[in-house]
Parts: sequence; C-alpha cells; structure tokens
Amino acid sequence: MRRKRRSYYARRKTSMLVFSLVCVLLIMIGAHVQRSVYAVTFEKTNQEAPGAYWSQLWPHWRDILFYGIPGLTAVKEKETSVKVSGTSTTQYLLRGAVLFFTGIDIQDIHSFLYSELPLTAAFKSGKPTVNVNNIPNFPQFEPQTQKFLADGKPLVGIYHTHTSESYIPSSGVDHAPGGQRGDIVNVGAELVKALEENGIKAVQSTAINDYPSFMKAYDKSEITAKKMLADYPSLQMIFDIHRDADQRKNVIAVVNGITVARITIVVATGHQELVQPHWKQNYAFAKLIDAKLNEKFPGLSRGIQMVDWRYNQHLHPRALLLEVGSQETSTEEACQSMKMLAVVLKEIITENK
Repeated sequence: MRRKRRSYYARRKTSMLVFSLVCVLLIMIGAHVQRSVYAVTFEKTNQEAPGAYWSQLWPHWRDILFYGIPGLTAVKEKETSVKVSGTSTTQYLLRGAVLFFTGIDIQDIHSFLYSELPLTAAFKSGKPTVNVNNIPNFPQFEPQTQKFLADGKPLVGIYHTHTSESYIPSSGVDHAPGGQRGDIVNVGAELVKALEENGIKAVQSTAINDYPSFMKAYDKSEITAKKMLADYPSLQMIFDIHRDADQRKNVIAVVNGITVARITIVVATGHQELVQPHWKQNYAFAKLIDAKLNEKFPGLSRGIQMVDWRYNQHLHPRALLLEVGSQETSTEEACQSMKMLAVVLKEIITENK
C-alpha cells in the first residue's frame, strides 16, 4: 500500500513538473511571438526600430502640424510594414502554443489544411507571386497602355513638391537655399534614366514648388502635377519623390551587397475637408510595389505609411508619394534605390497585358 502511495505521489510530482515546464514554455513562446509583432527587422541589419510600439499610440501630430512636411519623422516614428496588432496577450499565448505543438497557425487557414491533408504539402510552392491580377482594388491600366509602351510614350511621371530637399553627405545641406533645386531632383532624374534603361519612357518635372513658401508647396505642386497629367495623357502612374527626415541607421539597408537608401511609400487617405476618391486604388498600387520590392530587394522598402491628407493623390488612381532615404543618406545611395525601383515598375507595367 505504501509502495502504491509512493508511486502515486511520484507520478503526481512528475505531472506537476511537466505542467510547470509547459507553462514556462508557453510564457516564453508568448513573449517571443508578442515581441516579434513589435520588432522591425530587415535583411542583413537585424535592427529593431526604437519605440516601434509606443510610436503607434501617439497622436499623428506631424499630420496635424506639418501639412507641408509629410516626412518629419523626428516628431513621429515611421510606420512600417510590420503593424502593431490589437490582439491580446492571451491570444498570442494560445496562438504560440498551438503553433508550437501542432504546427498549425490558428490565424492561417492554409497551415491547417496542409496539416490535415499531407498531400497538399508536397505541392506547396511557397508564396504566390504578387502581380496586378491578384491585388484587390488594383486600378487596372488603360487598355492602350501596351500601345503607349510600344510607341515610346511616357508611362511614368515624376515631380518634387519639396524641390529643395537635399542629402547632407552629398551637398552639405539638407535643403538647397533660395529657390534652388536640391539633390532630390537628381534622384528623380536617376529614376527616369533607370526606367528608360528598362524600356519604360518617363518624364520629370523640375519645377520649383517649395519657394518662396515651403508650407504652401502642395498648392504649387498640385498645379505641376495637373499640368504633367494634361501634357502627357499616356501616364499610368505619377510619383512625388521626397527624402525623409530620420536617422541614417533607420533609412539604409544593404541589398545585394549595395548600400541603398530605403523607400517609404506614403498613401494619402484624405479627410472630410480634403476628399480623396482614389485612396483605395492608390493603396492597392502601393501594396503591389511594396510586395514586389520585398520579393526582389528585401530590406529596400520601409513599408506603407497612411496619412489623412491628400498630397495630390486625388489627381490619379496610381499616384504615390515616395520618401527615399533621409537627410543623412547620400544622393548615390538614393540613386541606387531608384535603379531597383525601376526594375519593379517595369515588371508591374509588363504584367498589365
């Protein structure tokens, strides 16, 4: 009887030990999963964006105070592809535990199907390639786009609301003085050149929009963008190219052995006083570019930032604002990014057949 009792207590002690280990393991898994939601990493640098979680909680003071300065990340940390989720810690623990013990991600139906139907795993070929045909709300190009391409007509328009923006390592200043054109114009010119090397005709406006009033730059650049669209009806996309305001460590990456200035894609959603009818289409276009950049040049994209202004994106269903590097990157690093972006834009245009 005593032996049975000892055996019972031994089994109970073992069970409690196993239960305790499982609890510790679940906590560790949950902490890892939750931390991974807030961590912002990219290939070859493995850096975590400082304050990535808390920055999501602050009001968008930059959007309120700096209507003319969309890239002022000194005030608000840049949003990235990794979004902070509202999911509770308990849900993270549950998801992590199920994933660890069963290999099934409860937030991904595909993992359940593959676990229940082993044959499907044999035919799994990874993520499907993203293209113009499988992005919801993607604004399809005009039917004559391929004819425009064959005829050598421009398909891409480029302009600069903040024409004076510059890169300190290259020119010694962050803005060219007195109504002069800054380094950002050279970055736009590099994109034009890279696109044409890829068989895509592009045009650039170098009109100065931020002088004499920097804060009224968007009033002038709206006129610039409208004129460009009127002069070149073949344009299928139009980009307002800026540089951001941020620390160098946050805006550079090494891609294919080359140091590049990272690109943020800004989508303007508008608000009650500034109606933006194209924002869903602009957003779909941004998602396609972001996905292809991540696919071909991991680390180059900083993701998509949504703002509640317009930034001239109400003028076209494929109009975006791009921020290339910051005042602490060089013009050369930004130009390297444009060469890679041109490859992605060519692929998007070529897919539209």
